[in-house]
Amino acid sequence: MAELNTTAHVSGYVLASLMFHHFNRNSDVEGFLLGGIKTEAKNSITDSQMDGVQVEYTIDIQKHIPCSTVHSFYNYVEINKEVLKKLLSCHKENVIGWYRQRRNTEQVMTFRERLIHQNLQKCLSNQELVFLLMTSSAITESSSTHSLEYAMYKLQGSCFHKVPVLVTNLGIVEQQDYHASSIACSSVGYTRVVKKLRSKYFNTDGSLKEVCRINEMSSALQEELKETCGKVEESERSLEKLLDEVNKLRKTVKEKKKLCMQTFEEKKCKKPKTDENVLLCQALQKLFPETKTLQTQTISLEGAPLPAYTCSADHGIDISEVLPLLLADKKENCESDTERQLDQSGSETEEDLLDPLKIQMAVSHSPTF
Repeated sequence: MAELNTTAHVSGYVLASLMFHHFNRNSDVEGFLLGGIKTEAKNSITDSQMDGVQVEYTIDIQKHIPCSTVHSFYNYVEINKEVLKKLLSCHKENVIGWYRQRRNTEQVMTFRERLIHQNLQKCLSNQELVFLLMTSSAITESSSTHSLEYAMYKLQGSCFHKVPVLVTNLGIVEQQDYHASSIACSSVGYTRVVKKLRSKYFNTDGSLKEVCRINEMSSALQEELKETCGKVEESERSLEKLLDEVNKLRKTVKEKKKLCMQTFEEKKCKKPKTDENVLLCQALQKLFPETKTLQTQTISLEGAPLPAYTCSADHGIDISEVLPLLLADKKENCESDTERQLDQSGSETEEDLLDPLKIQMAVSHSPTF
């Protein structure tokens, strides 16, 4: 079954002109709408329906003709054909509807307007006539600001239905494309100029030459854009790989720095270990076993040795093999000390008492470290 969709298009300057006539009159305003109606049938195939036809009616409002006074072309509801003929002497074929502008009323068609509309359809032999209703009202107490509402109605069967109105301007996406064909216009001057310059701007099939050239340029630009996009994509991927490598290197450097810092902190916290002179310690233990002050490794704040921290460990060094001369000197010293004690206990000679040099020489043979 065919679906019917009706849409009305009105340009911004036509709507502004209607508003201008409305706000510059002290009373209501009536008039006729001129333009054209375009019908398109679109056939769509879906899974649920093999064949679906959608019919679209596009009402294009191009101009309006205001009446001098209200009720000028009708008497209550009866149409005055002579007056209507004078008003539409040159535009009868382009009439697509009529309009009415009211103040401080609801946005609803009155019973009288419904009857006038039906009579106009019969008089003009046009069942596709539409009715544009515009109502204004003051929204401030000082009447400095007004609001304007507009709606379009179309008779379908025995009921009036609203038709969506689209104000065409540069902001609408649908209006940004180029027109491949000329817009219908009944102006004699326009037709004459187009006919004179048609071969310069139009092809034999009626399409605009510049539009074809612009389409070709657009296609070339699209191809160039695709190639550029491919190059940019490739460079972005290579850049992404390089960034991954840089991040990995940064992570490795960060881990190495962290490891170095940990090693440095461990070395810093660890107390320095001094090597012990085990040979000296073993020699002192062997030569002076009873002298604990010579075997200690710790001194007090005043510099006095502390016998409590003596080293009593056996380092496994044989002093007789490592330092044989030291033990020999020690043995000779011990023997000389014994003889001296024996001499002091008996008689002493004058030579021993008067010769202190021999004693100094005997004392000088003591071990030195």
